[in-house]
Amino acid sequence: MSPVIIPPPNSRTKPPRLIIPIASGVVVLFLALAFGSAVTKRLWSDEAWFASPALNLVTKGTMGTDVLETSGTNLAGMKQYTYWIMPLYVVTQAAWYKFAGFGVWQMRFSAALWGLVALAAWYVIMRRLTDDTTIALLTCTLLALDYIFIMAASNGRMDMMCAALGFAGLAAYLYWRETHFNLAVFTSHSLVVASGMTHFLGALHLAILLFVILHFDRRRLRTRHFALAAIGYFVAAAAWGWYISHDPVSFINQFTANATTANRMGGFTAPLNALKSEIFDRYFQSFGWGTHSAGHSGIVRFKILILATYVISLAGALVIAEVRRARGVKTLLALTGISFLIMIVLDGQKLSFYLIHIVPFYTSLFAVWIVWCWRHNWQSRIVPQIVPRIIVALGIAGLLALQIGGTLYRMKINAHGKDFLPAAAYLKHHANANDIIFGSAELGFELGFTDNLVDDVRLGYISGKQPDYVVIEETYQRSHDSYRISEPELDAHITKQLNSDLRLVYDANHYKIYARQAN
Repeated sequence: MSPVIIPPPNSRTKPPRLIIPIASGVVVLFLALAFGSAVTKRLWSDEAWFASPALNLVTKGTMGTDVLETSGTNLAGMKQYTYWIMPLYVVTQAAWYKFAGFGVWQMRFSAALWGLVALAAWYVIMRRLTDDTTIALLTCTLLALDYIFIMAASNGRMDMMCAALGFAGLAAYLYWRETHFNLAVFTSHSLVVASGMTHFLGALHLAILLFVILHFDRRRLRTRHFALAAIGYFVAAAAWGWYISHDPVSFINQFTANATTANRMGGFTAPLNALKSEIFDRYFQSFGWGTHSAGHSGIVRFKILILATYVISLAGALVIAEVRRARGVKTLLALTGISFLIMIVLDGQKLSFYLIHIVPFYTSLFAVWIVWCWRHNWQSRIVPQIVPRIIVALGIAGLLALQIGGTLYRMKINAHGKDFLPAAAYLKHHANANDIIFGSAELGFELGFTDNLVDDVRLGYISGKQPDYVVIEETYQRSHDSYRISEPELDAHITKQLNSDLRLVYDANHYKIYARQAN
């Protein structure tokens, strides 16, 4: 058995006495930051795209996504059936809306609840892998206050749910593998199946689980274990297959369109380009050094120090033999590598949302590194004062200041209250009940998800619909800028709509509203 990371005397038999108060305080602080972020962070279109079918399931009994304009696309049939995303998030959101009501805060708060599941899972994972309560508690503390984690826990997307279910599957296996192996196999695979039915990156969690099973218990596997594991896959396939059978052609078209959008599978054909994009488009972008980094400024650029911390702790775990050979560290390194490679290949879009699937591994290795540095003072004869404790404490304090400060900075900006709500209020005051409004789907949270709101970035170029109002914000503007090069005829149509058929009536805080000349 690998050694525990240089424990102080009697540390393994005496876990921290303040574990419950510390854990409770961490949970309270996490929920406060998640809620603060949820009520101040600006809405995005995909939150509305995913909320629409769940709302329809509650109110109409059908799971269509009817806020998007689908004319001239491969998404035909979407207004009746939602096949372009995995179904479990929509179903669970519908159940949540039935219980809590529908709205922005209900949608986003459900992500925070899944965040609690993820934190509990990581405590179990680290406790089982390292046999060290301090490392487990430190991992969860750092993760609960992590900027990426807080953003995922306050976002109306399925990423946190997918990650939480995947991590819960790994935790369940590690928790029961020694005492109830059958239960470990069945529960872990069932949870990972649920992760995959929430988002396609559930495949990452399946790969992680399979590695852990083969690494620890390949000699224990028998035919019955494969049968137990298969139950969850069979149930999911049967349920999804039943839903797909309602319109198989739409399923093929929608699923293929989403799977191939924005070079999503480009990692299979150009892995080196995918690696480069992973580093520059995902990591640099997410940590303040991309051209479109949120709040692009000198302050935001300090987020790169968080990434540097992850890199240093990862390098330390790889290079320093004493850390590398410690209990659980090689497993964590392997799982981090697997996650990194899968994200290179499976996600050509390089969205920052998906960092929630790998940041916990970086955080866990940082916790291991910090504990190792701290405890070296107990073994000064081996490495005399390698990292004084004051430096360790300052390092943790600095990292937490960056993480929490980033969240508080976003809360101070209050893009939801200062940017989005005034624009929506203008439309509510000036638009008539029958007016057609073209704009990003998140307007539905204020204007209602009705037939009058159409998310059509092409402004009726294909559908032929004539809007009474058009709302241009960052996502629409970026698309229109790209059309100037890629689709000149479409660009000409948009230019005519905005400059001739419509007039600018509102321009503030990243939102422009155009009204038909008669208005």
